[in-house]
Amino acid sequence: MLTILFFACILWVIFILKYVFGSSGPNPFEKDCREPLKKKVYDKKEKNKVLKQGFLASKVPDNLDAVVIGSGVGGLGLAVLLAKVGKKVLVLEQHDRAGGCCHTFTEKGFEFDVGIHYIGELLEHKPFRCMLDQMTNGQLQWEKLENPFDHVVLGPPENRRSYPIYSGTTRFCEELKKRFPGEEKVIDEYMKLVKKTGRGVWLLAVLKLCPLPLAKFLIHTGLVKHLSFFFKMAPRSLTDVVNELTENKDLRAVFTYIFGTY
Repeated sequence: MLTILFFACILWVIFILKYVFGSSGPNPFEKDCREPLKKKVYDKKEKNKVLKQGFLASKVPDNLDAVVIGSGVGGLGLAVLLAKVGKKVLVLEQHDRAGGCCHTFTEKGFEFDVGIHYIGELLEHKPFRCMLDQMTNGQLQWEKLENPFDHVVLGPPENRRSYPIYSGTTRFCEELKKRFPGEEKVIDEYMKLVKKTGRGVWLLAVLKLCPLPLAKFLIHTGLVKHLSFFFKMAPRSLTDVVNELTENKDLRAVFTYIFGTY
């Protein structure tokens, strides 16, 4: 019986993937939307004409195709994609400006960001970079960070340890192994778990597309854990995982310093 249900679930996943990705509708990435860089605008009043548009009912156009609530990166990104396929979209924001975690604010003459401070996977040939270039018409420029791009600093001043964090999976592992001799197998196992878990994250979106009764059935019966390693690891905390891998407290801290990503 369980075998039949398992294969039925697999068929349902295939059906959903075919439905979502097999559509013949308009493609927002069909044309290269990149344009020559335009002159940057630094004048705050000019910027606020775009970022601070107060709501007036008279401004709302007729025959809207979609209303997006929230002007964070996700909301604006979705609105752009819809607009690029010819949809009429309204974005609403309760704050006094658009941008979400891409806001900046000024305090005593210094400008600060409030959220994202670096993003990976932005090499020019990477799919994520291509997508962002298309969505922004090539107007968003990126500054490459130094390598190492971060440091994990542990301990009091009299016993301070600093561990540099390098970009690139190979370099990251190599440098960790130099800093933690004898822990090579642990580092390899940790990276293996991260990659294996990360590859199955997309199935979370598939689960959200399933009818609610089916999703609940997959979860409560435990079948979902057989669909992806991600679901097997999802109930566990990162602390539990790294504590099983090593007794070295500094290595545990380095593994978990950017725990939200993992």
